[in-house]
Amino acid sequence: MSGYRLRSVVADTSALVSLAVPRADAAVGTDTPDPFQYLLTSCDVFVSPEVVSELRDITQYQDIHAAAANNVLAAREHYTVEDPYEHDETPDSRPTFGLDDGETDGIVLANALDGDGFLTDEFGGTNFPLIHAVLQGPRITPTPRLICDYARNGHMTNVEARTLVTAISPHRSWEKSPYVTQLLQRLDE
Repeated sequence: MSGYRLRSVVADTSALVSLAVPRADAAVGTDTPDPFQYLLTSCDVFVSPEVVSELRDITQYQDIHAAAANNVLAAREHYTVEDPYEHDETPDSRPTFGLDDGETDGIVLANALDGDGFLTDEFGGTNFPLIHAVLQGPRITPTPRLICDYARNGHMTNVEARTLVTAISPHRSWEKSPYVTQLLQRLDE
C-alpha cells in the first residue's frame, strides 16, 4: 500500500478499537501520534450501524478495549454511519460470509461505496482470504499495515509506527503474529 492513498475507508469494530488503544493506554505518551485521529482526518471513514452497536457493547467492560471503544464513539461526528442495505446494489439482508455481523456489514458497505479500503484486524487465520475474496473493489487494509504505511508515506517516523504497533500488540493479540513481525522488520529496512 505504500504510495497508495486511502481517500475513503470502511472500518470494522476491531480496527477502530485497535487504532484507539494508544490514547486509552496511559503507558503511551501524548507525544506519540494518534493513529485513530490520523485516520479520521486523512480520509472519509464509514462504518455500519452494526459497528456502532458492537462498540457500545464493548463499552460495558472495564478494560482498555472499553476505553478505546468510548473514544471511538466520542468521535462520532468525524465518521459516517451508513446502513449498507439501503443501497440499490446490495442484498436486502445480511449475506452469510462466515464472519461476524460487523465485518459482514462492513464488506457489504465497502463494496456498495466502492471505497478505497476495508480496514480490519483480520489478518491471520482463515478470515483474511475470505475477506479478500468477497471484497469486490476495495482493498483489504489490515490495521497494523495501515500504521506502518503511515510511516512509509512520511506521516510519522518508523520509530513512531513501531512504538504504536508495539503498544497496541499486547492489547489486541498481535505480538505473536508473523504478519506483524514482518511489518515491523520492514520498518527497519
